[in-house]
Amino acid sequence: MSLEGGGAEKVLSTLVRNFNHDFEVVLVTFYKKGRYLEELLSMPRLKYYCLNADSGNTLAFACRLRKVIKEERPDRILSFLYYPNIITCLAAMFTRVPFIVSERSNHRKYLTRSLKHKAWRFLLGRAYSNARWIVPVSAESRDAIISDFRVKGDKVVTIHNGISFSAIDEMKEEAVTEMDLEPGNTYILAVGSISAAKNHALLVDSFRIVHDRHPGSRLIILGKGDLEGDIRRRISSLGLDNYIHLPGYCENPYKFMARAACYVLSSDWEGFPNSLLEALYVNGHVVSTDCPTGPGEILTNNEDGILCEPGNIQDLAAAIERMCFDEELRSKVYAGSRKTITNFDESVMIDGYRKLLDEIN
Repeated sequence: MSLEGGGAEKVLSTLVRNFNHDFEVVLVTFYKKGRYLEELLSMPRLKYYCLNADSGNTLAFACRLRKVIKEERPDRILSFLYYPNIITCLAAMFTRVPFIVSERSNHRKYLTRSLKHKAWRFLLGRAYSNARWIVPVSAESRDAIISDFRVKGDKVVTIHNGISFSAIDEMKEEAVTEMDLEPGNTYILAVGSISAAKNHALLVDSFRIVHDRHPGSRLIILGKGDLEGDIRRRISSLGLDNYIHLPGYCENPYKFMARAACYVLSSDWEGFPNSLLEALYVNGHVVSTDCPTGPGEILTNNEDGILCEPGNIQDLAAAIERMCFDEELRSKVYAGSRKTITNFDESVMIDGYRKLLDEIN
């Protein structure tokens, strides 16, 4: 992995910044790039290694990491994401260095029936078996890991993602300069990579229904991805080019969240969506598919947001319409969101990881 702008990278960067005060941290990434890396490398005492994953294979990466382990002789290792977890397991074999693996997504979605993925599934099972702790980001993921890999439940500890309220408060007041937000229009926002998991096609089709009923509605999709061309063609085919905006990736989505009527997550699957937490805090009016995994552990339907059936165009359209234009509902869910979001302060997440690290002697 690199330290680009994804949710796992954000969480890892948060943990490194906090643990660097109490531990001698050695950071290892696959690639020497990413929006968080420069900031972390400026911290005192931090040591850094890159595995140079532009060349090599699984065995080569494991050998490179094993060399780092032998040189630095760490007391414990914390690994993020399923492929790095596999590499960590291979590299730490016979070293007696205890390690924790953090699972950030849903293995039932990313591991296919291909020969390569069957091998990875076997190796991931070995990583789970040998790890001191396994840390999924949702209870649903925890249950799937225990069931599919037959590991003991007492070594699988769910730690939800958390967000920094103070950092978001500083950024949400910035002016939106990427596009003009026209007074009188109702802006609906989505944030995330334009990929199969996020199902922006569902969002576009649902928005068309909303726009037909409310011509002043507009949709903003922040992000880039492999399916961006497909989504742009879909928008054009529906005649929505003037009403759906794709400004691209934005380092500060919070300024958009603060000015939108509602935030929408249309995913078919997630790990534990940071953007939904952030929108819940900044905006307080969120709609999400009740997809695996995460949204159902964040939201209570019609109490602090709306949960919809995944893949259901009509259901999502109706939810967006209610959230944007039903003032009684808007007041109710906003009040509920103020209570719910307190469960996801980043301090809770940091303390959870710190406790596991401290329990390794």
